[in-house]
Amino acid sequence: MTARSMSEVVAGFTHDVHAVRVVFAVDAHRTTLQPELDRLGAKAVLVLASASQRAVASALTAAMPGGRAQPLAFSRSRSVAGQISRACEVAARGEADCLVAVGSGAVIHAARQAALRAELPLVALPTSYAGAEFVSPSGTPSLSPSRSGPAVDTSPAASRVVIYDPVLTVGLPDHVTARSAMRALAYGVDVLCTPDASPIAAMMAEEGIRQIADGMPDAILHPHGLVGRSRTQYGGYLTVGSLAVTPPGPHRALCEAVERVCGLRHADVRPVLLPHLLAATSVKRPLALARVAEALGCNDAVQGITDLAHEVGAAQSLRELGMGLDRLDAALETLRRDETAARDAELEPEALAIVVENAYHGRTPVGP
Repeated sequence: MTARSMSEVVAGFTHDVHAVRVVFAVDAHRTTLQPELDRLGAKAVLVLASASQRAVASALTAAMPGGRAQPLAFSRSRSVAGQISRACEVAARGEADCLVAVGSGAVIHAARQAALRAELPLVALPTSYAGAEFVSPSGTPSLSPSRSGPAVDTSPAASRVVIYDPVLTVGLPDHVTARSAMRALAYGVDVLCTPDASPIAAMMAEEGIRQIADGMPDAILHPHGLVGRSRTQYGGYLTVGSLAVTPPGPHRALCEAVERVCGLRHADVRPVLLPHLLAATSVKRPLALARVAEALGCNDAVQGITDLAHEVGAAQSLRELGMGLDRLDAALETLRRDETAARDAELEPEALAIVVENAYHGRTPVGP
């Protein structure tokens, strides 16, 4: 056999791996939670659940042997900090040795903070798709790798379990399905557009985008079906899992800057800005956009994302997210002076301002 060229050698890369055990199965919350708790050696468990998952939490608590499990309700209408403190107090009083969280982003973020504070392992059962089990409320990976090296976290809560069960997403309102799944898709695009992403993370991100694009419309069209929900949940895990081991990309700094000046949640801002950012920077990363387009099953990544958001009824403008015109003017003025956001987004400040203005009005994304 003829010797092959050195140009075919696999390029060098660095890939971080986080110690998170993932269990994925239909009905996993009933069939695998207790075995996972046994594996952790948990004897006394505190179950933190959102109001919509109260019945699930009660059923899980009743099914745990020995009566050593206690449910604790989480409410969005109360102080998050207060509820985190209360969870720690209840856990200490009941001598809990493990926390279980059942719910969407808010409850899982709170449970993660409580687990870290109480130094307890956490088993998370997410009921939406935006990756709260891996990212912070700002959309930053919980163990975010720096540009100089991997993050290190040796706390018990870092070695946790995530149980994905599409059954738990049944009943999720259509607008929440669309919003959280589009966030997860945006995470995958961010990874593919990050030069320092490892090839393993990029493969995960691309497949995640493909699964979300295929599953999300079906999940909305068939709200009680499990095919679309399982694919969307699987895709969400892949994209957020890839984001968790990837250094900050070109979109993250801009989204954080817009969040600061606009008073909007980072996780909501990212998918709205995404097609505008991709259009404005398309000449800088054509290969990344080609991979996004392939994953979406279309010829144009920007148009594919725009069409998908329209199909599922996701927000397509910052105005839909509640941003007022007065905030837009202030944001544009701030962004024109924000050299850091412009540098990270690889755009001139004025071009960056145009991206945000177009995103505010929901205009058709335009190239450079």
